[in-house]
Amino acid sequence: MPENNPDLREKIVENRGTWKKLQLKIPGLREYRTLEDIRAADQLLRKQVSDNLNESKGKMEDFRKAVTARGDFANLTLVGNTISQIQQISGVVQHSQQGSAGISPNIRIDDGILNKLYEYDFNFVSTAEQIFSSCSSCTSDYNSGKSIPDITSKISLMLDDLEHSWKQRLESVESILVTK
Repeated sequence: MPENNPDLREKIVENRGTWKKLQLKIPGLREYRTLEDIRAADQLLRKQVSDNLNESKGKMEDFRKAVTARGDFANLTLVGNTISQIQQISGVVQHSQQGSAGISPNIRIDDGILNKLYEYDFNFVSTAEQIFSSCSSCTSDYNSGKSIPDITSKISLMLDDLEHSWKQRLESVESILVTK
C-alpha cells in the first residue's frame, strides 16, 4: 500500500488499549476482537473516501459560484447535478455495509473476507483523490475556456464508475449478493 495512505489496520492494532489487549487473551473473544479491529480500520478508510468526496463537493460549489458570477446560468443544472451525485455517493460510501463480526452473525464473515473487503475499499481512496483533483481544477479549466458539459461529464463518469464498483464490493469480496 502506498506510503501516503498507510494501512489503517496496522494503526488500529498499534493503538489497542488495555481492554482490547485483554480481549485478545480470552479464547472466545480473540477472533471477535481481531474482526472488529479490521472493521474499524475499514470504517476509517471509508470515512477517508467520503471526506474526500465531500471536499470535492465543496470544490464543485466553488465552481458553481464562479459560473454564476460570469452569468452563465444555462449550465448551472449540470453543475448542480454533479454536486448532487457527489453528495449521494459520499453518503452511500460512509454508511454502506461492511460485514458483521458479531458473536453469532447470520452470515459468517471471517478475517480473510474482512481483509479482502478492506483491500477492495482501499482502492477507492485513489479514485476519490482523482475526483477531488478534477473538481479542484474545474474553475481554472472553465476560465481557460473548457465547456461546462466537458468538465461535468468527466467528473460524472468517474462518479458513475465509483458508484458501480461500490455497489459490487460485497458481492465481489464474498461471492454472495448481500444488497441490491
